[in-house]
Amino acid sequence: MIYIILLLIGILGGALAGLLGVGGGLIFTPVLIFLYAGSFENPVPWIIATSLLCTFAASVSSIRKHLVMKNLFIKESLMVGSCGLIGTLSGKAIVTSGWYSETEFIILFSLLLVYTGFRFLRAKPAPPADKAEPSDIPVIRFHHALLIGALGGLVATIAGVGGGIVMVPIMLMVLKLPYMKTISISSASIVLISFFGWAQFAFSTPVETALTSFSIGYVDFGTATPLILGALIGANLGVYLSSVISRRQAETIFALMALAVAARLVYGLF
Repeated sequence: MIYIILLLIGILGGALAGLLGVGGGLIFTPVLIFLYAGSFENPVPWIIATSLLCTFAASVSSIRKHLVMKNLFIKESLMVGSCGLIGTLSGKAIVTSGWYSETEFIILFSLLLVYTGFRFLRAKPAPPADKAEPSDIPVIRFHHALLIGALGGLVATIAGVGGGIVMVPIMLMVLKLPYMKTISISSASIVLISFFGWAQFAFSTPVETALTSFSIGYVDFGTATPLILGALIGANLGVYLSSVISRRQAETIFALMALAVAARLVYGLF
């Protein structure tokens, strides 16, 4: 039964990855928190590493769909994603430090959920930038990519998310990129960022054993597998829905979900 539940949650996380360009980690991480809490003295590296693996799978599937829809910006995505390595290196050092415990992790993650929820609820309708001529659409330069990627990589590795939570707002609100271009670049960049993240944890040597026997370093492939299978299904659905339902509807649904999950996580600390 637990694997069926994880499969369904994976579909939801994958759909969010394709729909909003946030990577799906905002769904995967809370689930892993509930699974791992109490099982380890310090479950944070396990949660983050396994969530990043699931996020990687969801984003790979979503960019495949973007490619089919001819909505892939390879050069800009590679720049942002490659710059994410800087952030993931810093983030991994923080996670494996002695002071970054489960409490700090849950508080940080809950704050990210609250921030995301209120940002989406207060978002104004986007201008019809997607209909602009190609020559009028803003382009990401290297200094933009360095800032976006480094911040995305840092947040991804300390919170177990894809980094889209900070990359999407910057591209939408600061650089004024069209919505569909933004989620495409975010999803493609998250492939590299999440890979850099979980690969670093895979080469670490944990003191405790994983929940399943199928693990490498801090990455629990056994727990991640049903989430990944669901994410592969959901990501295609999410990209399709992004062209069917309004951005405002998707953001409102996700905002309410994020606030509810944040409240539950904070409640669990007391």
